[in-house]
Amino acid sequence: MAAPSPTLPETEPTRTESSAPEEPTSPTETESTAAPSPTTSASVQPTSAESDGAPTWLWWLLVALLVALAVAIPLLVRASHRREWREELASAEDEVAWFARGLIPQLRQLGSLAEVAGAWNLAESRVAAVEDRLTALAPSAPDEVARARALDLRDAVRAARGQIQALLEAGRQETMTQDLDAVAARLEQVLRAGTPLD
Repeated sequence: MAAPSPTLPETEPTRTESSAPEEPTSPTETESTAAPSPTTSASVQPTSAESDGAPTWLWWLLVALLVALAVAIPLLVRASHRREWREELASAEDEVAWFARGLIPQLRQLGSLAEVAGAWNLAESRVAAVEDRLTALAPSAPDEVARARALDLRDAVRAARGQIQALLEAGRQETMTQDLDAVAARLEQVLRAGTPLD
């Protein structure tokens, strides 16, 4: 028995029964003896790129896009961090400028050491807050120049606070205006010494 062709349906022997009385005859089985001819088709197998449904250039484009994203995202995050840090530093510099150009001249204009002490007690928390902000900014600076700038400002504010406190404790009314002018001058020197960070 020949193997059936994959393109032709498989035939099975058939048996015919009739309603007539059975005679002792042997059942006839029909068998296909014709050898099936193999069918060959001239079909062209598609290449792997064509069978995927997308051209090769599209895959290369997607890979290039993923590489560009892998490079761009960290750069954008870093630039955003740098910009936010610089905004925080600029805000802290504004507070230091207020201390040197606003608060100290106000203290200088007060008539007595007791009035200076009262005004300083009200404003010292704001000065301490800017010192704390500068202390927190230094470790997160985007580079060494920015870190040095934050530390210079912080040290100047810390020194100025200490000098004003020492002035109040010494109780020298006669040198108060000159001492306050000296504190303001040191703060101004540090403010002017700031290098552009961009």
